[in-house]
Amino acid sequence: MNRMASLVPCIQVPMNFGLEYLGSPSHDNLKFLLKDEVLLANSAIMSFNSPVIKKVTVELYQTEIEVKELSKSAVQCFLEASYSGTLKDISKLNFRDLNKIFHVFEVKWLIEKCFEYFQELTESVREDNFDEQSFLFDEAMYTLEKLKKRTFIDVVINKFTSSATCTQYFVTKYLSDFSSCSTKNIDVIMELTANQEHVLVEALINNLEKTENTLDQTSRYILQRLTYKDCSSTYETVYQRLFEKLAELENPTTEDFRLVVRALQQYNKAQKEIKNSMSYVALPNLFLDFQQLNNIHDLDELTAFLIESPMIKNSYIFFDSVFNWLCEKRIDNNTPFVSIRDEFIEKFAHTMQSRGWKPLELVYMKQKNRLYLGGLIDKIQRKASMVSENCSNGISSISEYSPEELFARDHDIKFKFQQGSITNCSKEGDCGFILRVTAATGKNDDSFNIQLVVDPNLYPDDIHFHRESHMLTDDINFTLDITLEGTTYNTQPITWYGRPCRDITDKDWYWGRHCFCNQGETTESRSRGDIMNWVRFYDSTAKIRPVVYTV
Repeated sequence: MNRMASLVPCIQVPMNFGLEYLGSPSHDNLKFLLKDEVLLANSAIMSFNSPVIKKVTVELYQTEIEVKELSKSAVQCFLEASYSGTLKDISKLNFRDLNKIFHVFEVKWLIEKCFEYFQELTESVREDNFDEQSFLFDEAMYTLEKLKKRTFIDVVINKFTSSATCTQYFVTKYLSDFSSCSTKNIDVIMELTANQEHVLVEALINNLEKTENTLDQTSRYILQRLTYKDCSSTYETVYQRLFEKLAELENPTTEDFRLVVRALQQYNKAQKEIKNSMSYVALPNLFLDFQQLNNIHDLDELTAFLIESPMIKNSYIFFDSVFNWLCEKRIDNNTPFVSIRDEFIEKFAHTMQSRGWKPLELVYMKQKNRLYLGGLIDKIQRKASMVSENCSNGISSISEYSPEELFARDHDIKFKFQQGSITNCSKEGDCGFILRVTAATGKNDDSFNIQLVVDPNLYPDDIHFHRESHMLTDDINFTLDITLEGTTYNTQPITWYGRPCRDITDKDWYWGRHCFCNQGETTESRSRGDIMNWVRFYDSTAKIRPVVYTV
């Protein structure tokens, strides 16, 4: 028997079993019970197509299946497709019932055919045909809500949002009557208008006008979820009209009043953020996470990471990565974790040349040479193409700072340079730029930030801003000169040190391996609770001067 079964080919659907067998009293043993009629089919053929029907008939021994909520045309189409292996009679009229029955009975190939039909309808929809758009949206929402499938609504969103005109036309028409919109529908509408929120705001204004300046539930729901991403100068007047309408609310409830106040606060915050985004530019080569390097335990693996990583944008970040890695991995102050091989230097040099990176300045490395670096700096210095000895691209800030001044308050770091450093300028000696510091909370979080100020209106009279400085953000390497008791520790790298924070006692400041102690504190080792172990301590008299290298 087993041998005979193995000779029977495995039946794969869709397959043409023969439509002539459908409805045959002697052949069909499974009843599909409609509201007022019964359709017959063969349980074996239907089981080949549907694992659900197979379970119902083979395991539960049922001979009847109720489909009273479905139309006869849809059930008949389902049976004929199962018998013939082709789906022929699908249309807008029976689409919902077919989509439902295919999903309920888990007929994979028919689900795919139904989805293909829906995709074809979606691709052919016109930007100005609301009936077609509404059909697609409603069917996709039905599939999302009732069948828990998101694929259909994703197709609609992708198609509608491919044209700003299509999105605006559909949303404006669809939201002409707020009372018919469920919150789930509104959620998807908000996805549609994620990049055109002004369209949603216009609809909200229209509804307020229709309801004579009263907030209904849908209006409240939308108002609570506005992001104000569109409130730039282009659509600022749309948002202003919204708040003018909200100001006209008659006898607002306490809840509505609070809602409007919160909305206005969010709008003002968004306005400020948009203005800041046009006034400041982040420095991309800061606050990298050392954990990525700490997880690497082999020089070859480190080399591959540095060559392939998009974070490594210049020779200084490359050098700092290796420097920090060797510092943290060292056996002791005289014994390196690994010795630097000539092969590594060649790969470093080739990367610099192929990517057009500037050579490292000798002054940047001269105070960093230690035994635990395994010959890194000595080998780099012997490679002439990797080092620049006769020029300096370092620009020092005009002020020094205590740790509290640098980390714990909002302030501006001012830099000035002679005209030849960056550009030709008739105002010799007054060229420069400002890095704006956002204060750290002290916690190990993202509060601390440094940004280049690019709005000339934010510059004082003593610094002449060049718009060319805006282009330098990708080519700035930020370092610290730290002076203690008359000795200056130059170009201390902080690229891979994350952000400054307090230690676990909430007293001392840390930035990477640098610890800045409070008045009277000793330089004994203390814990920060992070992955770095090697710490350089400075007492409270230390002064910090930020230095940037144009690389």
